[in-house]
Amino acid sequence: MSNGTDKNDETTRTTRRSVLKGTATAAVGVAGFTGSVAGFEGDDGDIVGPADFPRATTRGHFDINWLYQEELTDGHTKWDYGTVGDIPGYGSANPEEVVISVHGWLVGPDDAPDHFETVKTSLRNNGYTHPVIGFSYDSDTRVDQWWPATDIAERNGAKLATFITDYRARTGADVHLIGHSLGGRVVPSTIKALDSLGYSDYVASASLLGGAADNDSVAVDGEYGPAIANVVGEFDNFWKSDDDVLNWAYSTGEFDSAVGEEGCEGTPPANYEDHNVDYVPDHFSYHEPGDGCMAEVVGEFS
Repeated sequence: MSNGTDKNDETTRTTRRSVLKGTATAAVGVAGFTGSVAGFEGDDGDIVGPADFPRATTRGHFDINWLYQEELTDGHTKWDYGTVGDIPGYGSANPEEVVISVHGWLVGPDDAPDHFETVKTSLRNNGYTHPVIGFSYDSDTRVDQWWPATDIAERNGAKLATFITDYRARTGADVHLIGHSLGGRVVPSTIKALDSLGYSDYVASASLLGGAADNDSVAVDGEYGPAIANVVGEFDNFWKSDDDVLNWAYSTGEFDSAVGEEGCEGTPPANYEDHNVDYVPDHFSYHEPGDGCMAEVVGEFS
């Protein structure tokens, strides 16, 4: 393994910044995007998670400099991570399977346990009794730092992939990945990293909830499509056509459509399935008890 960022990845990010931020159109887009996101507020309802909710964490691994470029902080590498709490299987009986939950954008370190506890509650309400582990990363950027936030999410794929390979080596447990919103960018990036490392049977399923990744990136000829086909047992995308955050904010920020607002654009891998969940009331409710779509998520676990 090598530390830092692959040259091709860095070129991609630089090109995107040059196109999106180097023109007057992009400047207008930033202003509109900032205003649009500021108008949307959401949380994990009334559920409060314990501060020591078991999780892998990369908090503090990235910083954003004055050029709006994300960079690793001192002492951290492309692959490293830490843990918080008692990780199931570390010093206890090995579970047969686990869910790893990845939160979305603008979730601070104190709020992440609430998200994970909400996901856990919804899973329990739908009969899933296996352990739930969180994955927390530097998603609490400023509203006007969308592009660095997406780059940080993508770069966390290698870190979560390392945790998964380490966890699998210690416990043998199968992994179900669930990514909400910008966590829906971390998850496919993780799958891509696992594919690059040659691990093809560690992820039993992956589920995106209102995923903030380009809708063509999951197609067979997209950035993540080949890795999805190689690495995941079953890949499920839960999307809603009237997701206001994605329809307006994502489209304004990316000049593209998200997989969470339209499903896959193009031919999907054979193990990929779209699920329209227009009954979910808003972008922040996919994973919540009662209003969300977690019954369908659990029903698709292989």
